[in-house]
Amino acid sequence: KNAEGTDFYTFFDNKQKELGLKSLNLCSCPIYSDWGIENNILSALYKLHNPTAYAYGGFFYPEKPIKIPMPEGMDFLSQYEELLALGFDGIKLLETKALEQNDYKVKIDADCFEEFFAKCEKDGTHIIWHVADPDSFWDLNRIHPRHLAKGWYYGEGDFMSWEDIYKMVYNVLNRHPKLKVTFAHFFFYSEHPEWLIELFEKYENVGIDLTPGAEMYNAFRDRNEYYRDFFIKYADRISYGTDVSFPGSAVNSARLEQVYRFITTGEELTVVDIKTKGLNLPQDVCEKLLHKNFEAVAGNSPKPINIELLKRYVEKYKKFIQKQDVIDLLKEKGLYI
Repeated sequence: KNAEGTDFYTFFDNKQKELGLKSLNLCSCPIYSDWGIENNILSALYKLHNPTAYAYGGFFYPEKPIKIPMPEGMDFLSQYEELLALGFDGIKLLETKALEQNDYKVKIDADCFEEFFAKCEKDGTHIIWHVADPDSFWDLNRIHPRHLAKGWYYGEGDFMSWEDIYKMVYNVLNRHPKLKVTFAHFFFYSEHPEWLIELFEKYENVGIDLTPGAEMYNAFRDRNEYYRDFFIKYADRISYGTDVSFPGSAVNSARLEQVYRFITTGEELTVVDIKTKGLNLPQDVCEKLLHKNFEAVAGNSPKPINIELLKRYVEKYKKFIQKQDVIDLLKEKGLYI
């Protein structure tokens, strides 16, 4: 439960009801803040609870920093195959977010990931991928004090540079140019739309999403007419996204409606804490951004969870489940023995 006493199921059920959503997609991030294997398990359980929900699974790391080779049966290809067989609809990658990359020492273009990416490309499996963070997070003169206070300054210590993180990602794309990828937060390229145009022209299955970043809605405000034309021209490459998360907060949850209004109206509005102006996009463009582009890569309906495989998954990773409330939930459902 969160601080208000709302449980995981109810939180997302309420979000879906509040806006009358046909569906929602949970992105599981075991690597984020060491959430662990529980994040994949909770996402699978939510899909069982709510068959209209999609979920994208993430890789679990039994050790930090990672040690290669991974334990038997936990290599990236094996984890990918078990997540897809289990009923996940795609893969979420947070391995190139600056803090997680540094903590886990992940090199996403290393040989150990090669079989996974090759299989993703062959299968046409969709990836939602977070790369780096705003480049201002590497510049002490440009980073916002709010982000500095959160420890998101990466210009000192042994953090990988902004440029080198992108270099790794482009290495992967060049090896697997037909990967189906949506880069979160506009790929943190909102100040350089020409870079996005080059990306779209080179990689036919690459897109971006509107999940709020620290700077992108400023760029949309400053170049409103330009970006309205950009969104219309590249409507097939842009998707709705919010980063609404559990346990979340009122500010966090407000993103659902804020990003929706940014797409569909021309109002002056605030996205997170950034004052911007909506693009008032044509209805057919809105429909692509809000659901059609996602359905094109994830399927028109979510995959069902295989309960027997979920039992095996829980048994396989049982010793890594640390949160007692998750254990209690699994016992209640007869999935933890």
